[in-house]
Amino acid sequence: PECIPDIHFSLEKISYPNSQRIWHIFQAFRHGLTIDQLNELTKIHPWFLEQVYAIVEFEKEIKKSELDAATLLKAKRKGFTDARIAKLKNKKAEDVRKLRQNFNLKPSFLQVDTCAGEFLSSTPYYYSTYWSFAEVEKPLRPMVAVIGSGPNRIGQGIEFDYSCVRGVKALQKLNYLVAMINSNPETVSTDYDTSDYLFFEPLTSEAITEIFDVIKPVGFIAQLGGQTPINLAYDLEKNGYKLLGSTLDSLDQAEDRKIFSRICRELNLKIPQSVMSGSLDEAMATESLVGYPMICRPSYVLGGRRMEVIENKLELQSYFQRHHDFISPQNPCLMDQFLSGALEVDVDLVRGKNWIVMGGVVEHIEAAGVHSGDSMGVVPPQRLKPETLDKIEKMSCELAHKMDILGHLNLQLAIKHDEIFVLEANPRSSRSLPFLAKATQIPLTDLGIKAQMGIELTSAEVRSYNWKSLKKICVKGVVFPFKKFAESDSILGPEMKSTGESMGRGDSYSEALVKAFVSSSLNLPASGEVFLSLRDKDKTPMLPLLKNLKKQGYSFSATRGTADFLTQSGIECLTLLKVHEGRPNCVDRIRSGQVSFVINTTQGRQSLEASFDIRRGCTDYSIPCLTESDAAEAFVMALEKSKTGRIEVSPLAL
Repeated sequence: PECIPDIHFSLEKISYPNSQRIWHIFQAFRHGLTIDQLNELTKIHPWFLEQVYAIVEFEKEIKKSELDAATLLKAKRKGFTDARIAKLKNKKAEDVRKLRQNFNLKPSFLQVDTCAGEFLSSTPYYYSTYWSFAEVEKPLRPMVAVIGSGPNRIGQGIEFDYSCVRGVKALQKLNYLVAMINSNPETVSTDYDTSDYLFFEPLTSEAITEIFDVIKPVGFIAQLGGQTPINLAYDLEKNGYKLLGSTLDSLDQAEDRKIFSRICRELNLKIPQSVMSGSLDEAMATESLVGYPMICRPSYVLGGRRMEVIENKLELQSYFQRHHDFISPQNPCLMDQFLSGALEVDVDLVRGKNWIVMGGVVEHIEAAGVHSGDSMGVVPPQRLKPETLDKIEKMSCELAHKMDILGHLNLQLAIKHDEIFVLEANPRSSRSLPFLAKATQIPLTDLGIKAQMGIELTSAEVRSYNWKSLKKICVKGVVFPFKKFAESDSILGPEMKSTGESMGRGDSYSEALVKAFVSSSLNLPASGEVFLSLRDKDKTPMLPLLKNLKKQGYSFSATRGTADFLTQSGIECLTLLKVHEGRPNCVDRIRSGQVSFVINTTQGRQSLEASFDIRRGCTDYSIPCLTESDAAEAFVMALEKSKTGRIEVSPLAL
């Protein structure tokens, strides 16, 4: 409508479904749009818009009224959090909480009947309400609370659910009652018969504190649900509840970049050059201390959100301009030296007070720069020297002792020219832990619970867990959602994009690779045309790989630069036009079904954008597209193995 004023909401985000739509609808009501106008823009049923409108109208009442008991009760019944009320009244959330306590305003927890009244519900499954009153039965045994990972989203999902469920079962074996706190109906941890008590509540400091006030746990576990529980730990301890396992000081040592850098220096461990910049001016003044390429990321990111590899000054300027809303002197941008071509590894271990169990070392198949959640991985490592592995184990144990970790520790390292660099430490269960636990048969989550509960292990028990005694090779496959999102790009980088993973297990590396690719729904074409578009630095190193493909009977097509290189190297190749050079071009050929798979390596923002249509064509037509040279090498190895005959199933346990 013409009467829409120039305000801070997006008509596009209101009109088309997206993850921020509800916030823009709220904002539109705050700026005076009517229910009829928003119904016209969204086609959302007026009843739902009326509910949103009622909340916005009540915000005005909160602003102009005294925060007496009646107003607060009304606000809580409408779903307002303490933090939102505090913002509207220009107060702190703690002030609103104290006010509620003075008025004795607290939620009640009512039980969900999971059996529809037909049978007695076996697990108390609770939701909170301010509309009625009910007592939660007092636990008969000591209770431990486990905080889950919240809604599934990129960077935080099913892998943490595995840890939560295993953690609950381990605590029950130790004769504790367990209260599971999570807000995700799609998880096994929120099945009504997983825990002894289940609270289906938002993972916020307010919601969890109210639960703890009722159930009075002996402590809470924050290491199993990814970064979300770790971020909540400080407030929950401040409110008087005990964090089990690693202390807040230990968590800070891993989370605070300056403290962690100091610890690494004290242990003579190498870390990439890095600086922190709160603004573009500061970044331009300090760029030379890091050098290019560098990797930039705002503080407190999840799943590598907004992380990018920056190749030059122009890209650095562009990065700060695009992400300025997330960068400030209080939350600076981390600018780290990017170790181009390095081999990256994940290390998982569990430390008790006087013992350490190494879970294993996962070697990333893609080179450094691909997020650990997106990179294929292999255990045991295939390219690391035995002495390098020994060094990794030794330094990992030293770090765990120095930081006084009790429970899980995940380390991400990069190895370049046999030098080991520490990239980051996560004082919690990691995304790679379920894969490692299944591959090595070491019960890492159960051991983590023992460490967090202060249980000692005998030296014989510690020695019995030896990840190096693996008799099979296991490869982590990765599942991506690109097909479901029309504008998504399959290029891999520091920002996580995968939504699942699989495991290939075999007697040889190539057999495990075949299984990992096939189980990740990636076709292994036995013949056909390979389309190539390679960055300059990959052409010569990849030549032996391309000759291997030629020997296997594949033909080649490529964009002009790559085609000229192949022809000069004695490999026959069809030259295709780039998209901007006219029709028919390389994308037309991919979409026509004449290409079996694609190897497209690129760098720099302009090149990435120019080659987007190549990768999108592959996604739309389910054609394998390898965007990284090491991944392409693994794919070719799998192609070769897949032609050798029958691949047998490899059971995890006999």
